[in-house]
Amino acid sequence: MTSPTATGTCPFHTAGGEKPVGPLPYYRDTLYAEQAAARAEMPVYYVPDLDYWVVTKYEDCFRILNDHEHFNSVNVAERPVPLHPDAIKILQEGGFAPEPSQASLSAPRHTRIRNAMNSILNVKTFLPLEPQIRALTVEMLDRFEGRNRVDLLEELTYELPAHVIFLILGIPSKDVQAVKTWAGNRTVIDFSPSTTEQQIDGAKNLVAYWKYIKALVQDRLENPRDDFTSRLLEWRNGDDGILTLNEIATLTYSLSFAGHETTTNQLTNLIRELMHQRAAWDAICADPKQIPNVIEEGLRLDGSVIHWRRTVIKDTELSGVALPAGARLMMSFAAANRDPDQFPEPDLLDPARKNARKQLTFGHGMHVCHGAALARLEMKVVLEELTKRYPDMHLAADKPVDHLLSYVFRAATALWVDLGPKAG
Repeated sequence: MTSPTATGTCPFHTAGGEKPVGPLPYYRDTLYAEQAAARAEMPVYYVPDLDYWVVTKYEDCFRILNDHEHFNSVNVAERPVPLHPDAIKILQEGGFAPEPSQASLSAPRHTRIRNAMNSILNVKTFLPLEPQIRALTVEMLDRFEGRNRVDLLEELTYELPAHVIFLILGIPSKDVQAVKTWAGNRTVIDFSPSTTEQQIDGAKNLVAYWKYIKALVQDRLENPRDDFTSRLLEWRNGDDGILTLNEIATLTYSLSFAGHETTTNQLTNLIRELMHQRAAWDAICADPKQIPNVIEEGLRLDGSVIHWRRTVIKDTELSGVALPAGARLMMSFAAANRDPDQFPEPDLLDPARKNARKQLTFGHGMHVCHGAALARLEMKVVLEELTKRYPDMHLAADKPVDHLLSYVFRAATALWVDLGPKAG
């Protein structure tokens, strides 16, 4: 799906003589240039169509992520389009009942749940997975043998992160496609402007998704294994004051989505950017030790999360703009991560950039992404194997890249490449 043409783009204007109005924040290839202009001319601007204030400067976004006195995350999961009553009825009758996600919670409940998550999702859990991640990657790349043109999204970056996170969740390989399809439906109705038809179809899939997760939790309650859900149940130890069964189902549901969709998008975005910025691609082909910092640069330049939301809870000011309690904010990581005050030559993917890890794509502070270390590990393995096999890989010139219509995610619908001769 192609993103819409932005309205209200530069030069900026005011709504009702008061609010500075700027470009729509949906992803398109012109988004970064538009946000750069906004950051220079009016770093906090209003989008009437969405009733959101977009915040573009790094220092402002960093403050929002860490200032819990003036901002909270209650609106993180707010849908762009309210659900149609028929879709709501399907969800209600289907027993769809996940609780607010951890991303939208505040202390002390957030602290209680985060402690449980931190006990399981950590480097000690992720690092032993590297041989399996590499084996999966090699197996997928072996399918390219004898071919030149492939869609990397369809044949590599779409399924690999799902297989990895499902190793942690204990979801069998035979269910990967179904869960990925359900997750894709969730993306459409939770993070994109959806039609009534999409909402009806999405609601049916969400019910199936939720029932699958509930059945998985019940099975692990009766038959514990060495997986994420079983370990949450062990942490709970029968005490609802630690975690309820519905909270465990919600956490499993959330991880089965966030644990692969964002990594799929990030891998795809990074590879596409490296194809455009050949010097960086050639650098990691020659010296794989530069890959970790290139990953940080990819997270900065082409993050899978382009905007994230907060609500003002106490009157405050950002970049000279007064914001009342109740105002809804959209932190533009797409703009903040390219703020020249933080990152000189911000549009350059620089393998040697010393502060690349300051990127905000994984968030910061109490809401920083649990799976950041796993995503970095997956991207490292994929880039190591791709550069080793296909150093001459290029984008297919006659295959333009379209993206999902979303102001939350940068999500390509395909990534066609010409592999070139296999090295060695």
